[in-house]
Amino acid sequence: MALQAAQSPVRYGLSTEWERVPAYRHPADYEEDNLPKDPRQWSREDVANWLNYVTSVHNLPEVHPSRFHMNGKALCLMTPSMFLSRVPLGGKLLYKDFQLRQYSTEIYFLYYDVMVFDN
Repeated sequence: MALQAAQSPVRYGLSTEWERVPAYRHPADYEEDNLPKDPRQWSREDVANWLNYVTSVHNLPEVHPSRFHMNGKALCLMTPSMFLSRVPLGGKLLYKDFQLRQYSTEIYFLYYDVMVFDN
């Protein structure tokens, strides 16, 4: 069985048409929570607003703000088990949402550093 050549040559990543790569957008840009992008900058009030936002979006039972009476820096230090001990029903989801926000902030600033300072 002989291999037949394709009708048109395969060109990996080659194109005469160049398009500008769209700028990275932080996930918080798409949300309506009005929180600072960097969770490390959150105040206690921001943490309470984040709790209200996430619980309402995911139809979780209301979480009393006293369970998370801390700022964003303290929230960054919490482990999954700490979230679960404070909120047995929904703690895992809260932890994952917070981790995604933290990670996306790191990616956002990494992208910003590369695009702005390398040009």
